[in-house]
Amino acid sequence: MEHLPLVSLVQFVSPDWLRMLKEEEQSQLIVVRDGIRRVSEEDLIEIVEAVIKEKRQHAIYH
Repeated sequence: MEHLPLVSLVQFVSPDWLRMLKEEEQSQLIVVRDGIRRVSEEDLIEIVEAVIKEKRQHAIYH
């Protein structure tokens, strides 16, 4: 198992997606079970969606 920031995973799988993520989302630690090379673009979509939803739940709106 590897622990790495989401930004590293996105840069490896699909770097164009970085512009869609906030800095706090990019720094979110992700656990990759079978190594970064086995993560597909479909896997990345699920991971990014989960991180965005998680960060949105903790956001405080004024």
